[in-house]
Amino acid sequence: MGDDNEIRQLIHREAEDFLKKARAATKDVHEVYDLEGEFRKTRKNRSLLVPLVTIVTLAVLGLVAWGVANRIQAMNNAAPVDVASFEDLNLKDLLDTAKRNADDLSNAQSDLQQLNFDLKSSLDSADRDYAAAIETLRAKTLSAAELARQSADALSARDAKKRQIQASFTQRIAAKKAEIAAIQTKIDSYDQRMMKQAKDQQAVLDSATKKFDLEKQQLVSDYEHRLADLAARRQSDIASLTRQRETLAATLVSRYNPVFSDDRMVALLKGWKAPATYGPFPPLPDYLVQSGAMSAADSANLDVSLSDFGYIADRLHKVPWINSVPGAVSRLEGEGMESALTYRNALVSAATELQTRDRSIAALTDRATKAETERNRLDWAIGSYADAQRESGFVVDPRDPTAVVIVMNPSVPVSDGILAYVVRGEKSIATMKLTVRDGVTIGAVASIVDGETMQPFDSVLVSSTPSP
Repeated sequence: MGDDNEIRQLIHREAEDFLKKARAATKDVHEVYDLEGEFRKTRKNRSLLVPLVTIVTLAVLGLVAWGVANRIQAMNNAAPVDVASFEDLNLKDLLDTAKRNADDLSNAQSDLQQLNFDLKSSLDSADRDYAAAIETLRAKTLSAAELARQSADALSARDAKKRQIQASFTQRIAAKKAEIAAIQTKIDSYDQRMMKQAKDQQAVLDSATKKFDLEKQQLVSDYEHRLADLAARRQSDIASLTRQRETLAATLVSRYNPVFSDDRMVALLKGWKAPATYGPFPPLPDYLVQSGAMSAADSANLDVSLSDFGYIADRLHKVPWINSVPGAVSRLEGEGMESALTYRNALVSAATELQTRDRSIAALTDRATKAETERNRLDWAIGSYADAQRESGFVVDPRDPTAVVIVMNPSVPVSDGILAYVVRGEKSIATMKLTVRDGVTIGAVASIVDGETMQPFDSVLVSSTPSP
């Protein structure tokens, strides 16, 4: 809009300067017919022959015409002579006034034409501004309702602006038309009789008038060419700005609303349809916190995070994305919701399994405690028996040759890797390498006498040296 005003002001200034120079040049070269000067020139051409001939004639006819002449003279002296009309007749002023009125009428008509042009230009400018505003709104990411509302506001603003322009120019145009009518009335009001006398001198002015008309037509033509050139330049600038705006809009759309064309993204978005709802999301079991697998704060934060994710996804869906972005946002929400649901179901299953495991562990621990108690009692009994029998220890369970369970006399020290003999009666039937596992002595058979097998309560004799 600022460019339109500057161009309009430039055109107006150029036109005023151009017309002023033309008028000044026209006034400088136009010569006004000087009637009084012409009268003074005619006095120099007077001849005395005419009055002398008249006098001689009168002298010859004097006697005959004396009476008639006296009578005519008397009648002429008696008749009143009205010189007011001759006093009013000033051909020079008449012509100057007529020329001035014609110039005023031409200037007023030019001003009226300029006002009509300015009015049309202002209305066209308002329409162009409205069209540009609509294009700008369409380039924005607005909802349909917001676009309709802002478009209606732009239309109302354009109509109000056009009414304001019409009101402003209507008064000025009416005043200019009244001025033209007044000048025309002034021209028409002149006495046609005086204008007839002025027309007698029109031939003298025809050449100058034709020259002036030609010059004026040339000025008008030059002025119109300048206006057309300025209008063409303005339209070119508008077209260039429009192309730049469209290019910028396309660039912004491509940047913030891209089309994803890589194979993986195309495969992810092709045929994707978001489910109507996600879930249901089961509540986290209290046992996760009770068992210490998850803190109460982590459990609460997980619920808050799921709620925040849903809120952000909902807000993103309300943005009027185009191209590949809407499908990507929908797929992103789907992947996030599916991951959250899977993770939540896994936590629920893990809590159930954890609770079952802990119950099993508690039961096994109770059984192990009872077994340990019974084992301690048995070890005490066997140890006491070994001590009474002065034995180092006894074989308890020989079924696994690599892990023979042995109960040793508490008074006999046992270390890993020590060698022991399995004795039955007075005979050594096998050798073992001993180790201690969680307080239980275990023997691994190193050698055994052919045909012999170890039996429970076979004696165990510990060597004083470790096995090689």
